[in-house]
Amino acid sequence: MVDGTTSRSQSHAEGNNQKDTNSAIISSEINLPCGIVVQNRLVKVAMYEHLSPLGGGVPNTYHLSLYSTWARGKWGIIITGNVQVSPSHLGLGGDLVIPPLGKPYDIEPWSRLSAAMHACPIGEQPSLALMQLCHVGRQSPRFIGGRRLWDSPLAPSSKRVGENVPESILSRLLYWILFQTPNEMEERDIDHAVDQYRHGAALAMNAGFDGVQLHGSHGYLITQFMSPKTNTRSDQYSKPLLFLYRIASQIRKQVPKKFVLSVKLNAADYVEGGMTEEESLRHVEEITRWDLFDIIEISGGDYENPEFISSGSKRQALFLHFAQKASLMVEKVASELTISPPAILLTGSLRGQASIASVLHKDEASLIGIARPAVVLPSYPRFLMDESLPPEAIPTPFEPTLPKLRVSKLAGASVNTMWYCYEMKRLAGLTLQGRTPEYRPSKAPALWRVLICYLSALWLLTVGSLGL
Repeated sequence: MVDGTTSRSQSHAEGNNQKDTNSAIISSEINLPCGIVVQNRLVKVAMYEHLSPLGGGVPNTYHLSLYSTWARGKWGIIITGNVQVSPSHLGLGGDLVIPPLGKPYDIEPWSRLSAAMHACPIGEQPSLALMQLCHVGRQSPRFIGGRRLWDSPLAPSSKRVGENVPESILSRLLYWILFQTPNEMEERDIDHAVDQYRHGAALAMNAGFDGVQLHGSHGYLITQFMSPKTNTRSDQYSKPLLFLYRIASQIRKQVPKKFVLSVKLNAADYVEGGMTEEESLRHVEEITRWDLFDIIEISGGDYENPEFISSGSKRQALFLHFAQKASLMVEKVASELTISPPAILLTGSLRGQASIASVLHKDEASLIGIARPAVVLPSYPRFLMDESLPPEAIPTPFEPTLPKLRVSKLAGASVNTMWYCYEMKRLAGLTLQGRTPEYRPSKAPALWRVLICYLSALWLLTVGSLGL
């Protein structure tokens, strides 16, 4: 390996020689291709926080409080929720939003967020702080998308969300109400979007973040270029990875070498006519050959198949299967080109020390992403890495059992998501009051909240950023 970095298998062997235990492999370091060292294998992956005012905004006291709580949890990496690079393409209304290109802005709120994410206890190594950059493209809804009601969102092709969803009439009506037919992007629109990502990365770098993650999953704009169901262009951008390549190469030109660049990819779309697992694996191969990325996160699904964005054993098995293939692929390409392989970050319902350690021991992934358990157990890594704790003493993260609303998969998926959004705000509020140790998740279904969440699904979609 070049630049003094080591391969995953070398890193694993070193950890096993020190102490062949589950806690040892989870707490072992890993070197990224850019030269930055991750202190352990656990990543608090992106979740939509819903803490900004309607219309989006900059980090506020709730964001700072929430992320400072995670900063004390000894995570290897902490990734923000979606930070939208386009103010006219909001996802859920209460998004964090990068200031518009070409206009003056105050970097201080972003610097405070970076500092909060690094605010570990004295004497400990801080987590790496990554900002997730996102453009939702055609999945920007009416009413709260940041545009005038009669303005359509932009997308690679003029394909409306939900136009071919095989669901009930009521469900299809929901899609029609929420999503407009997008305008196909002209080359100047694509150039502008690339600049928006570049601008977002520059802001993150100047604010003190350790890197950025490009959200290329869950049906967002990067994915829309990659998937055949949403990209029917005949020009140069019919090439599924050209848009992503332009973004990544522009970012690499302006950041220092020791700046983490990550991408989140779909293992597949899991819908008819969408991107298959074989196509996704070819994408992983080509992306590895670019030698631009340090981390590739594996996820899947989109707004037309939100079940794969929610947690569950079905998606865990599928994502793990793909991660195994992706890990072998990046190692093969890296060996062929004599470069350092990007770390594979597996996210998707892995729970418990034994299952996490098993994936790491088998080299099926290099990093493990944890989302919803991080809300109910902000210091979960401390339990997983504590060698003095017997397995039965490690707490199991609480997961709510909420009513399943079957009128629409999309609306139904919103209910669980909103429960976690509520809990994140509750956790942030308790931290602001200095009462974090008292935090316990609300185990009651809180039916009034469920009802509000369900009705809000007509205009507030809350899938896409949790359980990733």
